Amino acid sequence: MKKYQKVRMLNDKYIEDGIKKGLIGYILKIYDQNYCEIEFSDKDGTTIAIQAINKEDFYVLED
Repeated sequence: MKKYQKVRMLNDKYIEDGIKKGLIGYILKIYDQNYCEIEFSDKDGTTIAIQAINKEDFYVLED
C-alpha cells in the first residue's frame, strides 16, 4: 500500500458512513500495517467520507 493509490471497497462494513461495496477511494495516510485513511468521493468529486479503513476491507486497483 502506498499513499494516493486507488482502492475499491470489498464490503458494506462502513455503510453507515456512506461507504458501500464497490466505492472507489484513494489512500491519504497509512497508519500501520492494517489501517489506512481513505477518501471516498462521488463521480463529481464531492467527498462522501474520509475514514480509517482496515486493509481487509478494500483492495488496491493501481500500483
